[in-house]
Amino acid sequence: MAIFETLTLAERARQLGNPEGAVGLAVADWLNENNKQANANTVASLGIEAGNRVLEIGGGSGRTVPDVISQAEDVHYTGIDISPTMVEEASRFNAAMVTAGRASFHLGSAECMPFTDDSFDRIFSIGVIHFWTDPVVALAEVRRVLRPGGSMLMGCLAPQDAPDFARPEYGFRLRDSDAWDALCRGAGFVSVKAETLESEQLTPSGAPTKRYMIRLAARV
Repeated sequence: MAIFETLTLAERARQLGNPEGAVGLAVADWLNENNKQANANTVASLGIEAGNRVLEIGGGSGRTVPDVISQAEDVHYTGIDISPTMVEEASRFNAAMVTAGRASFHLGSAECMPFTDDSFDRIFSIGVIHFWTDPVVALAEVRRVLRPGGSMLMGCLAPQDAPDFARPEYGFRLRDSDAWDALCRGAGFVSVKAETLESEQLTPSGAPTKRYMIRLAARV
């Protein structure tokens, strides 16, 4: 039985938004396995080039790092997460890359990132932005740390047929593609493309189900 299936709706939402302790690690393992192909597709879609600096917001336990690093020569990965449990695990899992200077991990939020202006060529996140309490501030921060010509790619839950734990009272703030498009343009992004995609996933009990996701791509 997946650990996720044993949790209440409120606990599921809390561990997705800010994974903590042994339960948070188990939930992260389940998510990584369930979303492995989708995560790999997201990384492949970033168009990473040699020498790029790539930031993942809400990188969790750091399982995307090998995929990011392998996309091109001399790529550097940076991860930021609000969960101390995830930052510690990501650093442990990618210890060799950290020692080699190819990866670094930071505790913090998207609304106030500890990076200088124009730091990254690519920024992405998976299943994070639907937790942002103030997306205008967070998107402005993303815009600030992206280099001219840089791009971002975000994926999150769509309001359509959302899972039962994805409720406002549990911290989820689901928006449709038009709303995300307007927020991105308001933050100064150009060439914005927000779309709703359907995907096949597994429920915590292992049954196949359809999920609707927002895919948000934009350039500086």
